[in-house]
Amino acid sequence: MATTTAKGFLRAHLLRGVPPAIILALCAVWLAPYLTPATLSTIAAQVSGISLGAWGLALTATACSFWAVGRYDAIAHRHLRTGVNPGAARLGGSAAIALGQTLGLGVVTGALVRWRIFSDLNLGTAAALSAFVSVSFVGAWGLVTALACLLLPSPGWTFWPAVVGIVLSCTGVWAAFRHPVLRWRRWSFHAPTLKAMGAMALLAALDTGFAALALFVLLPAGAEIAFGALLPLFLLALGAALISNTPGGVGPFELMLLTLLPAVPEAQVLGSIVAFRMVYYAMPALLALVALIRPLPAHPSSVAVPHAGLLAQASRAELGIIRQNGGALLASDDGCIATWQTGQTLTALFDPVRGTPASALAALTHAASATNRLPVIYKCRRSVAAAARRAGWSVLHSADEAMVHTAGFDLARPALRTLRRKLRGAAKSGVVIRMDVAPTNPHLAVLDREWQDRNGPARGGTMGRFNPAYIAHQMLCVAEVNGIPVAFVTFHRSTQEWCLDLMRGGAAAPAGTMHALVHSGIEAAAAAGVPRVSLAANIACPNPQSAIWRAITFRAVAHSQDAGLRQFKSSFAPTWTPRYVAAQGAFSLVLALIDIAREVHFPDPVAPLDMHGAHKHVDDYELASETAA
Repeated sequence: MATTTAKGFLRAHLLRGVPPAIILALCAVWLAPYLTPATLSTIAAQVSGISLGAWGLALTATACSFWAVGRYDAIAHRHLRTGVNPGAARLGGSAAIALGQTLGLGVVTGALVRWRIFSDLNLGTAAALSAFVSVSFVGAWGLVTALACLLLPSPGWTFWPAVVGIVLSCTGVWAAFRHPVLRWRRWSFHAPTLKAMGAMALLAALDTGFAALALFVLLPAGAEIAFGALLPLFLLALGAALISNTPGGVGPFELMLLTLLPAVPEAQVLGSIVAFRMVYYAMPALLALVALIRPLPAHPSSVAVPHAGLLAQASRAELGIIRQNGGALLASDDGCIATWQTGQTLTALFDPVRGTPASALAALTHAASATNRLPVIYKCRRSVAAAARRAGWSVLHSADEAMVHTAGFDLARPALRTLRRKLRGAAKSGVVIRMDVAPTNPHLAVLDREWQDRNGPARGGTMGRFNPAYIAHQMLCVAEVNGIPVAFVTFHRSTQEWCLDLMRGGAAAPAGTMHALVHSGIEAAAAAGVPRVSLAANIACPNPQSAIWRAITFRAVAHSQDAGLRQFKSSFAPTWTPRYVAAQGAFSLVLALIDIAREVHFPDPVAPLDMHGAHKHVDDYELASETAA
C-alpha cells in the first residue's frame, strides 16, 4: 500500500514537470539564434568585466530581497498556526524559496525543503506552507506589477491588463474581507487577513524591487535605461518565469527581457542575466543547501490556558457567549482574558476574566500578532479603556449597558410604573412564568423559528442564537398561556452577575409577556444572591456634539432596531453604564468595528455542541487557546 502511494506521488509530480520541460525546450529553440560563438564570448567577457563594486551592490540587493522573502514564511506560519518562531520561519522560508526558484516546481521543492528543515512539521503542513507562500506571492506580484506598469514607463499594451489586475486585486481583498472562511463539506479555507495581505504586498514590492536592483547594477555602463524603466520590464519577465515553472525561470525570463529591451544589445542583456543568476540564484541556493544539513526543531509555542470553569465566577456573565462563538480563554501574565476571533481581529471580549488590564493588553497584542490579526477590546469598562488609552490605543464610547441592581429593585418605585402596567396586563392575559422547562423542549425551537420569520435571521458573534446545548448553561425563563409556551428568555449566569441573552416571543404572546419574563429573571437572580443583572448593551453615540457621529449612530440604531429595545430596557429603570471599544489606531478601530458588525449580521451557521461537553469546533485549526466548555 505504501509503495503504491509513493509511486502515485512520484508519477503525479513527474507529470507536473512535463509542461515546464516542453516550455524550456521551446525557449531553447527560440534562444538558439542569440547564442552564437561571438555572443557567448561577449557574454563571458562582460561577466568577467563587472567591477567589484557592482558585484557588492548586487549581493547587497540580493540580501535585502531575501530579507523580504523570508518574511513571507513568517506570515504563512502565523496564518497556519504552526507555532514556529519567526526567526526560524524566516530562515526556512529563505532556504525553501532559494532552492525552489533555482530548481523549478517551486511548490513541490519548497514543501520538501521546509519539511526537511523543520523536523517537527509533517509533510502536509510543509506543503500547505509552500502553497500559501506561492499563491500569495503570485497575487502580490500581480498587484505590484499592475501598479508599476501604470505608474512607471512601460509598454503601452500593459495598460489594460494592469487595470484589470488592480480591479481583480481589489475584488480579492473585498472577497477575503466579506468571506474570511470558505467551507465546503468538511473542508474549510481561511483567507489571509487584510493585515497579512497588506504585509505580503509590501514585502513583494521590496523583494522584487531589490531583485530588479541586483540586475540593474549588473548592466553594463553603456546600457542607457533608468531603474524606473527597468522595474516594470523586470516584473513582466519575472511573471513569465513564474508561469512557466521552469528551473529558475530559465528561457521565458531571458526571452521576455530580450523582447522588452530592444535598445540594449542582446549580448549585454544575456551577460547581465548570467551575472544576475550567479548572484541571485546560484549563491542563495548553495547557502540553502548548507541549511539543509541540520534540520531545525519547530519549537511550537503553547499557551497556558486557565480552566473554562472561571466563567462561573466571572464578573461579566456575558462572557458565556464564548461557549457559542468559538471564543477562548487566553492566558496573560497575571490572569486571563476571553478572546473571540473574527476575520480580521482577535477581539478581547469585555474585561479581563482575571488579572490587570495592562497584562491583558500585552497578551492580546502578542496573540493577535501571532495570527496576523488586529488586537481589539470590545465593550470594556472605563478602567480597561483608560489602560488602553495610556498604551496609545484609540478608544471609542460605543455602547451603554443597562444594569439592574437586584438589592434596590422595588416595583413600588415610581420609575417602574411602566413595568408595573406591563406586568398587570400580562397577568390578566393568563401569562404564567416557568423556569423548569427543559432546553430541549420542542416548543422553544418553534418559537425561535417563528421569531426569525418575523424579524429575520438571528444575529451571531456577540449575540447568542438558539441551540439547546448552548442555553443548557443558562437560566431559562419560559412564558406559558394555557400550558403552551409562547415566549422565552435566557440569561448568562455567573456568581457575580446575570446577563440577558436570548429573547424569543411568538405571535401568540400577549402584551407584557417579555417584561414579565425579564422581571422573573431579575427576581430569580435576587433570590440566588446575585447582586446585579445586565440587560446587555445598546448602541451609544460616541460624541453627541458631532453631527457626523449623530448621523452614523442614527443609521446604526435604525438598522439594528435598537431604539425599541432601548425603550424596553428603560422600563426596568436600569443604570446605563458606558462601554468602550479600543484598537491600535483609528484605522484599525474602524476596520475592527466593520468586521465585528459583519460577523454579527452574517454569522456562520450554529455549530453543533455536545450537551455534556465542549463546543465542537470544525475549523482546520483552533483559535489560540482552549475553547470554553
